[in-house]
Amino acid sequence: MNEAKAMYDSILDQLEEGVVSIDQQGKIIFYNRKMGELDTMEPDAVRDKRLADVWSLDEETSTLLTCLRTGRVLNHRETHFTNNGKAVTTLSRTMPLYVGSKKVGAVEISKDITEQKHLTETIYQLQKQTSASSVPRVPTTEKSNTRYQFETIVYSSKEMGYMIEQARRSARSRSNILIAGETGTGKELIAQSIHNESPRKHKPFIAQNCAALPEALLEGLLFGTSVGSFTGAIDRAGLFEQAHGGTLLLDEINSMNPNLQAKLLRVLQERKIQRLGSSKVLDIDVRVIATMNEDPHDAIANEHLREDLYYRLGVVNIFIPPLRKRREDIPVLIDSFIQKHSIGLGVEVEGVDDDVFHFFLNYSWPGNVRQLEHTIEGSLNLVYDETMISFDHLPPDFKQKMNQLAEPTLSSQPSVHDFRGNLPEQIEHLERVMIEQALRDAKGNITKASEQLGIPRQNLNYKLKKYDLKNVRGMLS
Repeated sequence: MNEAKAMYDSILDQLEEGVVSIDQQGKIIFYNRKMGELDTMEPDAVRDKRLADVWSLDEETSTLLTCLRTGRVLNHRETHFTNNGKAVTTLSRTMPLYVGSKKVGAVEISKDITEQKHLTETIYQLQKQTSASSVPRVPTTEKSNTRYQFETIVYSSKEMGYMIEQARRSARSRSNILIAGETGTGKELIAQSIHNESPRKHKPFIAQNCAALPEALLEGLLFGTSVGSFTGAIDRAGLFEQAHGGTLLLDEINSMNPNLQAKLLRVLQERKIQRLGSSKVLDIDVRVIATMNEDPHDAIANEHLREDLYYRLGVVNIFIPPLRKRREDIPVLIDSFIQKHSIGLGVEVEGVDDDVFHFFLNYSWPGNVRQLEHTIEGSLNLVYDETMISFDHLPPDFKQKMNQLAEPTLSSQPSVHDFRGNLPEQIEHLERVMIEQALRDAKGNITKASEQLGIPRQNLNYKLKKYDLKNVRGMLS
């Protein structure tokens, strides 16, 4: 008999629910491992003791003693603090125990829902933030959380002009759009402009970064939750419901878990959603604009993006060229950022010195427009009574790069005697110098260096072998 009881006790100790039972006299006859974790009590120190001797409880405050006295089943949720100060939220069910018709005690089964409670509260706070930030900042919109329009985009290059014309035309339809571009090129700026050019401009525009949240949290945030979807969940609308009639921007879609991508695909195909845990199907009218910071085909090959989702999202594909491929935009962007930030900082600056301007024009800008704006803003913070941004105002890494370019080395600037020899030799010398410079700018990245040089990656690899520059690349990476 004792062996059988020990076996049953061992089985109950494997449960993820806490179990405690008392007899008719209020003595604890069973207390499993999980209940000990919830209460931070050792089971052996609790068993065979009266409930009132372990905790300061009576029939008014103890659910077990109340159940024992009344014979009623009790369901309750509570948050208590353990001995080490940790808040634990449990969902408990307390039931009387009978042997035949005789009441012999009571049992309480408790489930730890601390994580689920935190999940629910996080979803609520995120939705509250989304709702609170949805204030009109564009005169033509009432509910749209936007501040960019095509007219506010600063550019002068034909590459940007062509891309913006594509985006303007796509704004008229309800088709989904995929915007690809490197970090800092202005993908959300284009997405907001499309929304404000579309018939949906008076409806909500909601943006969500898919890389910022874990899968479970993002799923609940997108589709909403209902009572029973997980323990402690309540009815709450998701972002698809909140964006009904408007636009939902899914930023960095390539960082979304593939399982969630499959669920998103189904929503896009059927234009219907179900809240987590609900059987009710809701029709939605939402235009989805997705963005990603890598080439879609590379993302598919690297299993960052489902191919079927790509074809559903990329009904219209828009590619924003990096700043190094539209250098004509750099001067107008410099002027725009100086004007934008100098007012707020209380300085009067006319422009940038010639040497800084020349460096900006030839720099590769891996962070693109965002990096340029931050560089201008940071430099303006160091201006006192000067009227031009100079070398002294630049960030330390930019000063270092400009100094490196100014050093009279063979690899940076040919001297007079370098021009002796035949033409093929001088062409090879110049080619080697340009490749070394591109590798320095790209910090050894072959793909970026080939883009700067305007040649295919395969050609650059061939020339690295030809000029024995593999070691140079290794020192820079």
